[in-house]
Amino acid sequence: MNTYLLEIGLEEMPADLIVPSARQLAEKIQKTCQQNQITFQFLQIFSSPRRLAVLVKGLPDKQQDLTSEIKGPPLQIARDEKGQWSKAALGFVKKNQADVGDLYFKEFHGKDFLFIRKEILGKPTSQVIERHVKGWITELTFPRTMRWGQYKMKFIRPIRWLISLWNDQILPVSLEMVTADNQLRGHRFLHPEPVLLPHAKQYPSMMEMLHVVANHEKRRSMIVEQVRVLEERHNFCVVLENDLLEEVTNLVEWPTVLLGSFANEFLQLPTEILVTAMAEHQRYFPVYDQHQRLLPGFITVRNGDKHHSSIVIKGNEKVIRARLNDARFFFMEDQKHDPTFFNKKAESVVFFRNRGSIAQRIERLKILSIFVSEQLRLSEQQKSVVERIATLCKFDLQTQMVSEFPSLQGIIGAHYARSWKEDPLVSQGIREHYYPRFARDCIPKHPEILAVAMADKTDMLATAFSLNLIPTGSADPYALRRMAQGIVQLVLESELFISLPELSTRSLEILNKQQGLGLNIPKITEELTQFFALRQRFFMQEANIRYDVIEASLAAKSLLPIQQLRLAEMALDHLESPAFKCAVEAIVRAENISKTQSHIPEWVSKNSFAEPEEKALWKKIESLTKSTLDLNQYFQTLLELEPAITLFFDKVLVMDEDLINRQNRLFLCRSIANWSAHYMDLSKIVFSRES
Repeated sequence: MNTYLLEIGLEEMPADLIVPSARQLAEKIQKTCQQNQITFQFLQIFSSPRRLAVLVKGLPDKQQDLTSEIKGPPLQIARDEKGQWSKAALGFVKKNQADVGDLYFKEFHGKDFLFIRKEILGKPTSQVIERHVKGWITELTFPRTMRWGQYKMKFIRPIRWLISLWNDQILPVSLEMVTADNQLRGHRFLHPEPVLLPHAKQYPSMMEMLHVVANHEKRRSMIVEQVRVLEERHNFCVVLENDLLEEVTNLVEWPTVLLGSFANEFLQLPTEILVTAMAEHQRYFPVYDQHQRLLPGFITVRNGDKHHSSIVIKGNEKVIRARLNDARFFFMEDQKHDPTFFNKKAESVVFFRNRGSIAQRIERLKILSIFVSEQLRLSEQQKSVVERIATLCKFDLQTQMVSEFPSLQGIIGAHYARSWKEDPLVSQGIREHYYPRFARDCIPKHPEILAVAMADKTDMLATAFSLNLIPTGSADPYALRRMAQGIVQLVLESELFISLPELSTRSLEILNKQQGLGLNIPKITEELTQFFALRQRFFMQEANIRYDVIEASLAAKSLLPIQQLRLAEMALDHLESPAFKCAVEAIVRAENISKTQSHIPEWVSKNSFAEPEEKALWKKIESLTKSTLDLNQYFQTLLELEPAITLFFDKVLVMDEDLINRQNRLFLCRSIANWSAHYMDLSKIVFSRES
């Protein structure tokens, strides 16, 4: 069995693209092996800031031999009138480089055809790999690429070396800037001299000799283990936030964990400021005591060994001290002003080009938040809190602190509002009106905050859609899908009886009036409605609701999103019931008949019914149209209606020759269909054959 290694050596790559790029390379190699009938025992991915590598073990010497059966011309044209092989048959033989002795006839779809059985010998595996290596590299895709020097090829970072090794033999591969060899390049500083790699299978062990842990998972584990040792030694806790841990793992090739500290005086700053300064700016892990209180320390991961670690620690402490001094200065300077000062500054900050300033957006949020408050039936006192939250919710965007640490928007505003003695609920609202910030994030619990959260996201969507900035494909630079998902989550998890089309229309009207735009509001509202429906589908899928039930419930456009969700959830309890299946089939039959007829009267005289079955059905329908049906009663009413509908179809001819009878019966069918369609489109429900 054989081993193959491909390593692409580069300048340091962006941390977030390293692992996906290595996996993409492995997938290309796997796909090539599958397409060329090449088996292997296992494939191992390696990656670091300066390399993408794949090691494939257990490769055969050559491809599997194949026997291929090739179909030729039919019998009637394969021989001439003398029984000799025709030109068509001989051409078939020549084309496939075979002998006439290899020909035979075989039945195919009821006719006899000429066939040849051809043996295809497998090629050496190394030849197949050699032919594809360049394509594996050049066909890798990245969110962003670059060119360097005089080369035309684009890549994520400049390629500096290439290893393509079949066991102990170099497979000749050349790019514009480099030719494959078997020289291992180790850690940039700990082992700068190249070393020859004798055999591909020695790659992992030799890399560690050169101070490179090329296995991503092992590197990650080393960081975690070293952190845990420091925790036990110093009796503190380190929260290894996953995204930061992944980033740090992809910033180093030989990780060494170090412990640094900063002055106690900085602990007077809010914890979020300290944590953000450490984690986002310096890639440090904060240190806590056993009661989750922040300590004046941090964990940093060095790309190197322990030599001169004290100097490295001092350097990191110096850097974080400067960062925290800046943060403290911004924090103190901001609080010399009040919210009015910052909202005044917002007048000169553009929100969207041609859509006004942040200050104008705040005015829209106040109006829209009150509209949502009315939908939620909040009291006048609650509305005053809503208006205050909406007034202050964006002031911190103009602070020096948020300018330096954008991820602290809302958080800093809440801290400042508390120091200015604002109502605690207002301070909380400034922070939480951004919720939910991502999938499965928590949502505000207070209705006053919910109102502003709904208004904030809706205004963002309405403004973007008014500029035709509708997300397409994977591109979504303004995170509009996340905004829409947040609105859907707020509505459904908080069980709000709010119409999303109505909310969209109101938001567009406020924007249109303020900016004097002349928008086509019905058109944009429809686009927003469809956009929300996609997010509703996603929410319901996450709740394990069947796809057909989702489509059936979302088809009821007259219902609110929370009503659609409740009906879908209730439908799940009935899907296995034979009685429910019969009821659905009866309703769908009525719907199908009414769809085929264009001339159905808008009303009917009950005295003109001829048969007792249609009279009985009319009484059922009449009782439905005269009363408002609770959602909880819909399925029970369906089951109660089914016998009358089934008996009607069994005993009565709908398409009667008599025009009056026919129109009466079509009217009944359409009435049944319209009543049910108000709640669900039952034609979209799919039943298994067994049910």
